[in-house]
Amino acid sequence: QIELKKEEAVVSTQSTGELEKMIKEQQKIAEKRNEEEIRLYANAKKKMAELRKRREGELFQSFQDHQQAMVNHLSTLIKEQVDDEDSRIAQAVAERDAKRLAEEEAAKHKRAQMQQNINKHRVETMNMNDMKIDQTKKDQNLDLQRRVCEDQAYFTEQEERNKGRKMEELEVQSILQQQAADRSKKFQVDRHNELEADKRSAQMVKEEEDEFQRYADAVIDTAKERGRPVGPLIKAKNAGAGGGNGPIFEGKSNLRPSYQANDAYGNQLPRFANGAAKKVNELSSTSNRLGFVW
Repeated sequence: QIELKKEEAVVSTQSTGELEKMIKEQQKIAEKRNEEEIRLYANAKKKMAELRKRREGELFQSFQDHQQAMVNHLSTLIKEQVDDEDSRIAQAVAERDAKRLAEEEAAKHKRAQMQQNINKHRVETMNMNDMKIDQTKKDQNLDLQRRVCEDQAYFTEQEERNKGRKMEELEVQSILQQQAADRSKKFQVDRHNELEADKRSAQMVKEEEDEFQRYADAVIDTAKERGRPVGPLIKAKNAGAGGGNGPIFEGKSNLRPSYQANDAYGNQLPRFANGAAKKVNELSSTSNRLGFVW
């Protein structure tokens, strides 16, 4: 069996080699066929290029021949026309010169006419401007006279108004001065009356104070005779109305006020007086002031 397998393997190897050899031969044949086709295609393309180039040369030569024929024909026609054109040009030049001379003559005549019309219009315009200037000067003079009259009338009216206004201001000033004098006089009278009232009030206070001092002296003497303490009576006898402990205010009816607390409220400081003393102090009778109840 092993030998049989070896023989089969040898046969298979020989078959594979022959197959590969056949494939290579077919590839060489295909390559030669492709190369032949390429060579034939290149030769055909080259021949076609040569034919196209030859045809383009023939077309170009045909175009050149046709163009040259047209040029020769045109040259012949132009030469024939030139011979006939000379005579017509000479006639046209003569007609043009005659027409030009006629146009120049007409233009010259027209310019002369226009210049005459311009000069005439210029003279008329200057005359019209002179007339306008004269009329404008007259109108300006009339307008100036009118404005001068209006200004004079306005100034006269303003002066009259100023006079009237000044008279009114003087009257108002006189009234104000009179009112100020009346107010000053009234103030002086009122002040005088106030001073007189203050004097009378001060005189009354002085008389009450004198009466109180006499009364207090009598009470103190009586108390001394009876052997009673006179210290509070002497303290109450101090000059100045009001029952306070502060200094006497001169010129204010000799009032003696109480002290106030030195804070934001400013309350009056206590006097340490009992209810009976407060009741006595509220009485209007001078003899019953400051605790003199007997």
